[in-house]
Amino acid sequence: MSLLVFIKDILRPPARVEAYLKHLWVYFLVFTVAELFTFAIAVWILAAVCFVALREYLSLVDIRFQDRWGLWGAYLAIPFMAYFIQVNWYDMFIISIPIYTFLIIPFLVALGGKETEGTVFSVGAIDFGLFLFVYCTGHIGYLMLFSTWAAVLLVLNVTVSDGVAFLLSSSGKRPWSGNVIKYLISIPITVVLSVSLIDWTGIPWHHSIIIGAAIPILVAVGRYTMTFIEADLGIAKDYDHLRRGRLINSSCSLLFAAPIIFHYMRYFLT
Repeated sequence: MSLLVFIKDILRPPARVEAYLKHLWVYFLVFTVAELFTFAIAVWILAAVCFVALREYLSLVDIRFQDRWGLWGAYLAIPFMAYFIQVNWYDMFIISIPIYTFLIIPFLVALGGKETEGTVFSVGAIDFGLFLFVYCTGHIGYLMLFSTWAAVLLVLNVTVSDGVAFLLSSSGKRPWSGNVIKYLISIPITVVLSVSLIDWTGIPWHHSIIIGAAIPILVAVGRYTMTFIEADLGIAKDYDHLRRGRLINSSCSLLFAAPIIFHYMRYFLT
């Protein structure tokens, strides 16, 4: 019995890695549904992921009760975004959140009550969470519309970058340069992976090389930036004591990479 417990402890991944793997499987479920069944259902599954991530983020932010109308506005932006992706309404997708929703939310927050103190923080916190966990993540959905395999390529390269960085990480405190270098080491692997998937993605080899080299850099920038945001939200850094913010932590690597890679592909490949 003691031997079985020992083996189980060895095979059991840290809490953060376990949460990351669950998050990863959800994305591959989305890609499978998009490729084998229908794109519409896949988009709405992704919208559900955005909703859960935004809700987790807002649960960690000190939002006032009177901001509830602003919260409703943020949540209601998700189905609109999903619909714009589903019908391939790019112009509306690209401006709906950073223009219309960002202007509506301050108005809704102001409607919530007469207390003015904290309004700037509330508006900024809600808009920021909506931008990161809904708008940036939503670019994965639009990338699927462009090519499911392009979205798979993005997530695979992000996963490889995170995997290499995790294997090279240690319990000791590293300077920011050391943390960035961990991700840059994975560039040869992601480049080879991107080129090897050309037959499925249809991306020319020179663009595949650029994308493969860019993703680890974007992951490093995103992870480093989100480290400060997670710390401010009270999300634990300890791999074994991550009790809240798991989806946020698992999403960090995609938040910068998804929109930039999407716009690169749209500009150069369409």
